[in-house]
Amino acid sequence: MKKLTVLALVAAMTLGLTACGGNSSSASTSESEAAQETKQEETEEKKEETKETEASDTLTIAITNDENTLSPFTYVSGTGLTANRLVYDTLFTTDMENNVIPWMVEDDYKVEDSKVYTVTLKDGLKFHNGNPVTAEDIKFSFEYPANQNVSGQRKVCNMIEKIEILDEKTIQFTLTETNVNFLRDGFAYIRILDDEVYEGVEDGTTVTETIGSGPYRLTEYKTGEYYKLEAVEDYFAGDIAVQNINMPIMSDSTAIQQALLAGEIAASTGSIGIEMVDTFEAVPELSVVKNAGYAPMIINFNDGREPFDQVEFRQAISYAVDVNGIADTLYGDYCLVGTKGAVRSDLPYAVEGLEYVYDTEKAIDLLEGLGYKEVGDDGIRLDKDGDPLSFEIITYSGNATRSRACELIKEQLQEVGIDIEIKSMDMDTADAYIWPEFEVSAGRDYDMSTWGWSSTISMTYLISLCSSDFEVGTYNVMGYVSENFDKLVDEKLAEVSSIEEMEELLKGLQEVIGEEVPLLTIAFPDTLQVCNTKVYDGWKSGAGANVVNIFSFVNA
Repeated sequence: MKKLTVLALVAAMTLGLTACGGNSSSASTSESEAAQETKQEETEEKKEETKETEASDTLTIAITNDENTLSPFTYVSGTGLTANRLVYDTLFTTDMENNVIPWMVEDDYKVEDSKVYTVTLKDGLKFHNGNPVTAEDIKFSFEYPANQNVSGQRKVCNMIEKIEILDEKTIQFTLTETNVNFLRDGFAYIRILDDEVYEGVEDGTTVTETIGSGPYRLTEYKTGEYYKLEAVEDYFAGDIAVQNINMPIMSDSTAIQQALLAGEIAASTGSIGIEMVDTFEAVPELSVVKNAGYAPMIINFNDGREPFDQVEFRQAISYAVDVNGIADTLYGDYCLVGTKGAVRSDLPYAVEGLEYVYDTEKAIDLLEGLGYKEVGDDGIRLDKDGDPLSFEIITYSGNATRSRACELIKEQLQEVGIDIEIKSMDMDTADAYIWPEFEVSAGRDYDMSTWGWSSTISMTYLISLCSSDFEVGTYNVMGYVSENFDKLVDEKLAEVSSIEEMEELLKGLQEVIGEEVPLLTIAFPDTLQVCNTKVYDGWKSGAGANVVNIFSFVNA
C-alpha cells in the first residue's frame, strides 16, 4: 500500500510551540513537563500516522460525466470507458506505450494467418460476486453483444465466425476474415461478462448489477453525484495500491481546477486547458502530466444534408477555416495540428501533403462555382431560392475550448459569406442530434458539430469513421457516403494479411477523404492532466493514456 507523505510540518509546529511555552520552574518540574510533552508529541504523531493511513486508503478523483452504472452497455463517453476499465477486465489491454499486451490470458497465445486466435486463461480470475471466470464466460462475452444496441461491440461480434472451447481454460476464435488488428480492436475492447448475470436478459442496459472482474468493484452509485469503487482482494494481476476510489461527478472544468488547487481531489478523468498549466506547475504537490493525445477535436459536417452533401461545398469550408490558426489559438504548442487525412501526422502510415490550406479566395471561387454568387446586404451569400447560407453548429455547453473553436469558425466563415449560429447544448441533448441512441444507422439532425473520438490509435479508425456500411462505419456520425472510399474497403480489407498491407490501405483511404473532406480534424490536443503526488505517488501515464488507469493502481 502506498503511503501519504508524512505531515511532519504539523508535528514540528507542535514541538516548537511546546518548547517556547516552557518556564523557569525547578528541574524536577521541568523534567515532569518534558515527559508530558514527549508523551503528547508521541500521541500527536500517532494521530498523524493514523490519519495518514486512513487517507492513503482512499483517493478522490473527479469523473467529468455521469456514466450511468459503468457497465459495458450503459457508459456513454470516453470518460465512462476510463472508469469502466477499472471495473471490467479485457483479455488483452494496452500498456503505457499503447502496445497491446496479454492481460487475462497467458503469453503463449497463438495467431494463425490473422484469422484463428487461440488463448489460454490465467489462473485466479474471478468476478466481483465470487464466481470464477470460465471459458464459457469468455465465449458468452463475445456473443452476447451481437444483439445489443452498442454498435462497436456488435461490430466485433460480427467479425467472429465461431468460438470453440478447447478445454476449461482454452478458447479458440475463428474470424470471418483475416484481421491483423483483432488483438486491439477485439480482445482489448470487449469487456468480460459473468454469463450468470446477463444470461437470458434481452436488453443489457436493464441489468442493474455492475459485476466485472477488474481490480475495483462498484460499491455505490448515486445518479448525478458520485461513484464509489473498492479494491478487490487477491486480484490476479498484482497488488492494488489504493483501497478505495471516490469519484464525484463534476462536469464543470472550473470547479475541477479549483478542487485540484484546494487539494479536495487528487486527479480528474479530464484534461486542463493550456492557460492553467503555469498555475498548476507552481504548486509543489501537483504534477502536470503531458502526453501526446490521440483524441482529436473535430468539426463534423452532416454530409447527407444539402449543401454539405456536395464535395465542393465541404472543400470551400476547408479553405475558409484557418485550421492551423485555430489549433494554435486553442492549444498553442500542446497539440499536433490536424490534416485532411484525419489521423495523426506522426503515425507511420500518415500521408504527407494533406495539410489544410487557408485560402479565402479559393473558398469564394468554389462557392461561386456552386451558384452562390449573390450576396445579401449583410454580406451573407444567398442560395438559388434567395435564402441566406445560414447554418447551425452544435457544441457542448460545458466545453469552453470547443465553444471558442465555434466562435472562430463563425468569424472566418462570415468572411466568405456563410452565416453560422452556435447552438450550445448539454451533452445528452447534443448527442441526441448528432449520434441518436449511439447508433449511426439511426440518422442525425444537425448541420455542423464539434466532436471527438477516443480510439484513433486503432488502425481501423478511418474505416469505422467513414464507411457507409453502418455495421462497419460505426463512427460515421457524418452520414458520409463515398463510392471511392467504400470501393477501397470492399476490395482491399478482406485481403489484408499484414500490418504493411493495412498501412497501404490506410494511405489510400486518406487520399480519398483528403479530397472529399467529410469533416475537419482541427487538432490532436496533448493530454494535460493534473495529479496530486503528495497524496499518492503511483500515477502512471503514457501516449494517449489517462492517468486514471489500471497501471496507476495495480502493481502488475
